[in-house]
Amino acid sequence: MVKVSLFAIAISIPLLGCNVDSPPPSTGGVPGDGPGACESGVVIVTSDYESTNIVVSELDGTTLSPSFVSSGAAKPGLSLALSGDVDVPGAAPASGRVVLLDRFGTNVITWMDLETAEVLAQLPVGQGFESNPQDYIEVGADRALVSRYGSNPSPGAEPFDEGGDLLIVDMKDYSIAGRIALPEEEEGLLPRPSGMARVGDDVVVALGRLAADLSTVGEGRLVGVSPKESAVAWTVDLQGLYGCGRVAVSPSGERLAVACSSRFNAETMEYDPATSDIVIFDARTSPPEELKRLGVGTALGAAVQPSLDFASEDVLLATAFAGGAAAGDRAFSVSIATGEVTPLAEATQSYAFGGVHCSPGCGDVCLLSDAEKNKLRRWKVTANGALEPLEDATVDTEIGLPPRGIGGL
Repeated sequence: MVKVSLFAIAISIPLLGCNVDSPPPSTGGVPGDGPGACESGVVIVTSDYESTNIVVSELDGTTLSPSFVSSGAAKPGLSLALSGDVDVPGAAPASGRVVLLDRFGTNVITWMDLETAEVLAQLPVGQGFESNPQDYIEVGADRALVSRYGSNPSPGAEPFDEGGDLLIVDMKDYSIAGRIALPEEEEGLLPRPSGMARVGDDVVVALGRLAADLSTVGEGRLVGVSPKESAVAWTVDLQGLYGCGRVAVSPSGERLAVACSSRFNAETMEYDPATSDIVIFDARTSPPEELKRLGVGTALGAAVQPSLDFASEDVLLATAFAGGAAAGDRAFSVSIATGEVTPLAEATQSYAFGGVHCSPGCGDVCLLSDAEKNKLRRWKVTANGALEPLEDATVDTEIGLPPRGIGGL
């Protein structure tokens, strides 16, 4: 969830949510599997946006450490305490570390040891302004990139304080080594970088292209950044679509999928399905070539949410906002070959569904965080690509906060 509040939140241990008991100490780390073809598990953020708890689970959603670290736990080892607005990287860090992105109002990256649950380092990435870090991706043994959604209206007071960029982080000493500026040619718009994914030699970054006062938004844009050159290599615009999220990469690495949620109308509190869709790209070309649009927004009569994942080479798991015949969020699978949409789940409220994560070829289970039910929705992916429901899972068994974001390990 991109948080674009226009006020600052002090760095402090936040109050716990209503009817939530005082949090217990950390339940500790879990053994790491080391580098391999499959992820070793998932990191799940549970939160009521006042308090945050981090859960480590198996790829199928089975909880391993129900309170790896939390915002209110006694002596969590954090010199800068976690806020209520925390997320985890979309791509599993190759280092095996657990990485936390503390966003608006805190602007801090935290690295933790998976096996010991000890804090390794924390790095402020605000440099005197609300940088609102959105994603983190490791591009080498000692190098990572952080997307900073916020832009500084008065840069120049501190090094690397421009924002609207990718910050280059040296992981040897957890310091800022540089920045990569991102393009925006339209007057009044800011780049607003969010999710990132590694595609071949490049890192693909989704740009939100939104004005400082949130009044104007540009069409969706993807940029390819070369980690080797520390520069933008290419730009692809998604004409007629808005609010596009992180690209998902197919199991073969040959396809990309992007969900665009449209422009939000603050007066009607709605999204426009006509400018929302899922787009498929050929990842074998540079820049990626658009192959097709699936027509999902129009078919559902509702805007798709920006998070999605490949359940298999031909099937995507995605979610949509309330709209059409649905009073709340809905989850569905969609065939890339035919565009056929299969309903999977519905909520009675908006903004109930959050993170999506699938593990094709590594257990073949898809997960969806459902804050309304306070559960992980789970599906088994069959040989023909169908998603069969599994029993919902409770992940935060210590504090009881609802699941929000999901990231790989």
